[in-house]
Amino acid sequence: MEIVALAVASAPRPAGMAALYALLIAAHPRRVLAAYILAGFAFSACLGIAVVAIFNGTHVSYGNTVADELIELTAGAAALGFAAGVASGRAQLPAVDRAGGSQAAMIERLRSPSVATAALAGIATHLPGLFYIVALNRIIADGNDLTEDVGLVLLFNVIWFAAAIAAVVYFLIRPGAARRAMLRVSEWTRVHARATTIVVFGVMGAYLAGKGVVGLVD
Repeated sequence: MEIVALAVASAPRPAGMAALYALLIAAHPRRVLAAYILAGFAFSACLGIAVVAIFNGTHVSYGNTVADELIELTAGAAALGFAAGVASGRAQLPAVDRAGGSQAAMIERLRSPSVATAALAGIATHLPGLFYIVALNRIIADGNDLTEDVGLVLLFNVIWFAAAIAAVVYFLIRPGAARRAMLRVSEWTRVHARATTIVVFGVMGAYLAGKGVVGLVD
């Protein structure tokens, strides 16, 4: 299912992993972890539901039309362009450890987080990106009823937040092991952020652009 693939592609965000690790080592991790996940999930899901509800109310359905194929082709081209830019060095990824950077400042504040700070971090690290926008387009274009649209939006967000939820569950069972595992994951994503971005955006971009071209020539 395209929605699932897009949600999985949205998951590897270094800033999100770094924020999650910072919260795991906080003085009161349970409260701030709950705030991080609930606020981020609520914001992302409610935004998506609002978008599909607005379009559903207008009874818009343009699946398998020229407009639908052009949107996917454009999104695919944008993803491929970003992957190429990162590969060539022309596009820079935001560094979570760069002095003065907004994400670095957020991570620094999470060293002694309040519930409100954790909630804001959950929102900031899960702002809608290209793949979420494409997923919403796919949901709207198919012209399903509102209940199914809402279900698909929730499915996307559950998959998107799955790693964070799994980390929290693991922390509740084995706190020390969870912290060590999250540190390794956070470090791995930071070190391999460039390669991961190139692969994810390259693969998804090729898929979306190819799908758009095939639809236009059929």
